[in-house]
Amino acid sequence: MTLRRLLLAAVAVALAPAALAQPMKVGFVDTDQIVIRMPAFADVQTQLQQQQAAVGQRVRVVQDSLQQVFNTQLEAYQTFDQSPLATDAARQERQQELLALRNDIEQAEVQGLQYLSYAEARLLQPVLNRIDEAIQAEAAAGSYDLVLPTVANNAPVFLYRSDRVDDLTPAIMGRLGIDPNSAPVGQQPQAQAPPVSVPGQ
Repeated sequence: MTLRRLLLAAVAVALAPAALAQPMKVGFVDTDQIVIRMPAFADVQTQLQQQQAAVGQRVRVVQDSLQQVFNTQLEAYQTFDQSPLATDAARQERQQELLALRNDIEQAEVQGLQYLSYAEARLLQPVLNRIDEAIQAEAAAGSYDLVLPTVANNAPVFLYRSDRVDDLTPAIMGRLGIDPNSAPVGQQPQAQAPPVSVPGQ
């Protein structure tokens, strides 16, 4: 079951007793829009770009080395394949060796991407922790029973929401000292950007 379905199931379970008692107070937060406006996000991007360059260089060195070995063995195999002494079993063994080398070349890039994904998650964690603390504080201050993200696993969480579900994103930004109308980090502000209303102001 995907995270999105788990969230929807949790909402359904949570709302069931509320239908028999008092209405629940529900809010949602667009975490992505907060992250890209946090000053710390610029540091994360800088560090990630540096690691991307370093990892990319290491991957190229490994791939170039493996490619040289592959080319040498390929030439040897082609010469061997023409020999009248070459058996089918020997051919198959050498073909497997070539396939293994080709796989190692491809895996070098995969492992590099996996490392960068881990590095991004590690660098972003302190930023996400600050957002989580702000969400907890806002939920407690506003007596919210449930606060949901807008996206889970790159898929929208909401199939439908009424006006009774509050957008807490501007309030969370305010707690973090972020101007809700500011442009994302690294982007120029757009002219005549529509204002974002903050609940309670």
